[in-house]
Amino acid sequence: MRRKVLPLAAILLGAATAAVAGPDLDAEADQTAARQVEKFGKGYAARIDRDRRIIYVSALDEQHLRETIALLTAFADSFRRELALAEPAWYVTVVLPAADDYRKLKLPHADCRGFYDRSARRLVSIDRGRTLLHEFTHALHHADVSAAKQAHPPWVWEGLATLFEAVEIGPSGLRPRVDARLPVLQRAIREGKAIPLERLLKMGQRPFMQQAELAYAASRYVMLYLHEKGRLASWYAAYKDNFTRDPDGIEAFEAACGNRLFLVERQWKDWVGGLKVPLGETRSGQGRLGLEVRKTGQGVMVTELLAGGAAQRAGRIRVGDVILKFNGHEVSTPADLVGAIRAAGAGQTVPVSLRRNDRVLTVLQPLAAAGGN
Repeated sequence: MRRKVLPLAAILLGAATAAVAGPDLDAEADQTAARQVEKFGKGYAARIDRDRRIIYVSALDEQHLRETIALLTAFADSFRRELALAEPAWYVTVVLPAADDYRKLKLPHADCRGFYDRSARRLVSIDRGRTLLHEFTHALHHADVSAAKQAHPPWVWEGLATLFEAVEIGPSGLRPRVDARLPVLQRAIREGKAIPLERLLKMGQRPFMQQAELAYAASRYVMLYLHEKGRLASWYAAYKDNFTRDPDGIEAFEAACGNRLFLVERQWKDWVGGLKVPLGETRSGQGRLGLEVRKTGQGVMVTELLAGGAAQRAGRIRVGDVILKFNGHEVSTPADLVGAIRAAGAGQTVPVSLRRNDRVLTVLQPLAAAGGN
């Protein structure tokens, strides 16, 4: 089947023909695309992928929009094959806004770089890396859960999303990588503070989020354990088939691992303890700069330099520096930094104002070539 990605003009003129969607759903997608472009205004364009039922509403330049569509196209096809997901019953809208427009939105929290709104079936992300893949996984999973008329627990929702946020996409499918969530889990296991698997799998939303950093890490590495054993797809299929009897997925997990949960837990902890984070693996997604950062009261603090990244190669930005301005843009949150990096464009050299110890200084920082955020 030939894949089609259509310009807004074709959408509004009704020139596109549907590949798999019904005419009513296609017409609704056309209207949604037009409304979103009108809402965000000048500089935005829309594309519709009717085969995969995805609407793209974007302020990106054409090159980066094409790269992003190619990424999500490959990811969607591989992910749906991996878990044998149901055909989506609706279009999901993926909004890739300008930094200023993103800051005007009602965000879940200040450090948020993207989110998926289930009620609106809309994903918004200023990041084109891990955050985008994390929230896109939520969108694909949501469509499958809805088709099955099920309500999966937090460890499944977040386990799948965190598993596939750090992934390589190849001809053989998706290959999740060991990532920077690992040390949090390893430390908790060493100190006897890990969440017992039975409690993790039975956790509701509130207790899960009260221990979010550890709960996310544990859920990811439960999923990665299944994936590395080649049992993720069979576990997911068995879980959905027996959801009424096994809503937490414990029985399906025991069956996939071939043992009782408490025995599997020992093996899982030993396996987790033997994993190592690859050199330079981070969660920030700042591809053109190569930084891991966190929010502070004054700006964003550099917590790690990506090995081989633009910042490390130039040697002008250091761990502990607090970035105040990037290329003339005020920086208060990681999302501000992502937007400023994107606005600067690839391959540029830009001024970065930062606080180092008690001094404020400006350095000239080269950015990497296209392909980062």
